[in-house]
Amino acid sequence: MTAKKETQRSRPEEKDDALGYADAMTELEEILEELEGDDLDVDVLADRVRRASELIKTCQARIARAQTDVDRIVTDLEEFEPEDDDDGDDPEDDD
Repeated sequence: MTAKKETQRSRPEEKDDALGYADAMTELEEILEELEGDDLDVDVLADRVRRASELIKTCQARIARAQTDVDRIVTDLEEFEPEDDDDGDDPEDDD
C-alpha cells in the first residue's frame, strides 16, 4: 500500500510540470475559496492544503524560470553592440 501512495503523490507533481502558471493560480484560488468556506470537510483539509503547497512550489519554479530567462535576454541585449556606422556623416549635424 505504501508504494501506491508514493505513486499517487508523484503523479500530481508530474502533472504540475505541464501545468501553466495561470492554471496553477486558478486552482490555488479555488482551493482558497474552499478553505475560506464553511462547508470544508475536515477530512479533506490536509489534502487541499497539501495540494496548495504543491501549486505554490510550481508557481515559484515558473517565476524563477521566467526571471532567469528575462535576465539572460537582458544580458544578451546589453552585450549586443551594433556596428558603428561612422562615415563622418551625422544626419543630426547638417550645419
